[in-house]
Amino acid sequence: MNLFENILSIVIIGVLAFSLIHTFSVARQHKAVEGNLDTKISEHVQKSPYTKNPIFLAYGIFFALALFIILFFAITFY
Repeated sequence: MNLFENILSIVIIGVLAFSLIHTFSVARQHKAVEGNLDTKISEHVQKSPYTKNPIFLAYGIFFALALFIILFFAITFY
């Protein structure tokens, strides 16, 4: 492996580890309270539902990294 692949692997592992830890912490905070499965959406998320949603954030980061990798390979090999 070259240096770029090593750095990219470390970044990917770091993002996955952070995502896993963040998911566990959010899941602990949002356990069903008093038997209610549906709870009120926090005002922080209601103000900007797309930018505060972790799913959209994950998709955005994924596509940005994918475009960066495509650009890198296009510049390097062509």
